[in-house]
Amino acid sequence: MSDANGSIVEGTLIHYPRWEAGISSCGDTARGMDETHAELHAMQKAYDALKSLDGERKGRVIKWLMESLAMDVSVRLGEEPERSGPLAEQERSACAQPDRREVSVRDFISQKKPQSLVERVACLGYYLTHYRDQPHFRAPDIVQLNTDAAAHKFGNPSRDIDNADRQNGYLVTAGSGLKQITPRGEAVVEALPDREAVKTALRNNPFKSRRATARKTAPKAKGES
Repeated sequence: MSDANGSIVEGTLIHYPRWEAGISSCGDTARGMDETHAELHAMQKAYDALKSLDGERKGRVIKWLMESLAMDVSVRLGEEPERSGPLAEQERSACAQPDRREVSVRDFISQKKPQSLVERVACLGYYLTHYRDQPHFRAPDIVQLNTDAAAHKFGNPSRDIDNADRQNGYLVTAGSGLKQITPRGEAVVEALPDREAVKTALRNNPFKSRRATARKTAPKAKGES
């Protein structure tokens, strides 16, 4: 047996980098050292017991041990076993995807290529929600972000934002003068710049204009039949 960082097996020093890192991160505590020595001792015993067996018998013994001890069969030396569950899936997904904040709003609008003012409003609302962690926003927020994107100025921001809400269903009122993007709006932005995909997103997220509904249900004037 050697020190806490390795084990002597027939004259060969076996290192286990993960243990070394673990010990240093724990401040070389007495408990950590004892646990590490216990692991190395188990390795030495296992080696002594298995070295005289042929490959097939070694495999059966190791398989039996792993099953008996309920160990993850995917474990490899020097690696942590792969975790499962929703949290682990989110972590893997986060590692696989680049940080969204690396994309500037100017590049985002350039990539999406909105063809109307309401589409641009939806894109800006989407960017605020998913890239700035600002799910609720006001008209000045949209205007400022539009300026940051170096896009053409809105002629009437309040009207354009209201159209994105009432006439197209891309936004919805969130109270106290705030707006937020709807699932319909998100689907459209995510589909851009593919116009066929946008048509599909609109079909899959139907919306009836509240202004049209209001005109249809408005009370009739006196004398109308």
